[in-house]
Amino acid sequence: MNYVEIFSQSVKDFFSKKFLTLSFAPLFIALIILFCLMLLGANEVLNILKTMTIDDVTGLEANFPILAKILSFTITHYILTVLIYFLGISLVLTFSVIIGVLTLGFLTPIVVKTLHKKYYSQYELHPVSTPKTFVITLSIILKFLLLLLLIVPLMLIPVINTFAFSAVLFYLFYKLLVFDVASNIVTKQDIKKLLERIRPKLIFICFIFYLLALIPLVGLFLQLFFAIYLTHYFFTVLIKK
Repeated sequence: MNYVEIFSQSVKDFFSKKFLTLSFAPLFIALIILFCLMLLGANEVLNILKTMTIDDVTGLEANFPILAKILSFTITHYILTVLIYFLGISLVLTFSVIIGVLTLGFLTPIVVKTLHKKYYSQYELHPVSTPKTFVITLSIILKFLLLLLLIVPLMLIPVINTFAFSAVLFYLFYKLLVFDVASNIVTKQDIKKLLERIRPKLIFICFIFYLLALIPLVGLFLQLFFAIYLTHYFFTVLIKK
């Protein structure tokens, strides 16, 4: 199958009763977690506001006059507002993508086994063991956190901060999604060989998926479609081998 045929078949499978029902799982789980985080964050802000008094403001002016003067400027308020909004949006997008991909990890085996039985039964599955999968997934997440620490200085530079953060978030999305699907089909060694053959094309495909994943709610709903498409794509490449 070519890209168009894979896409067409993936759409048909996605809108089947079984997969369409499963596709709501990442959406609902992410919404519940994000809602809980929002409530916790709101409560923390309210508690801080309740504990703040006029004496706090007076104390700041008395003990840190230069800082108080800087905070009184309009441009300072503007910068702080932009940073707060950027941080908030970044956190929401990060949690959405991470929660969506991690939730998909529990559904991918179902996707692979279903499509394998229906279309690719002639190809024998050699999935990566659960302990190895856990270790590799954890290493990907740790590398992502390390990259986040490395780009902290860039977060204060407008425009560049957006590109830097997006690049790191794409790394996490790409690595987790590809490994999640591939590890249910072939061994760890075969994953490396497979990626060597199709890495540029795979990065392009996952980048399109990543852009869709950034769309609130829609991206979470389409997580299962990404797994379906990659499953078809991987099997197509392997069978052509």
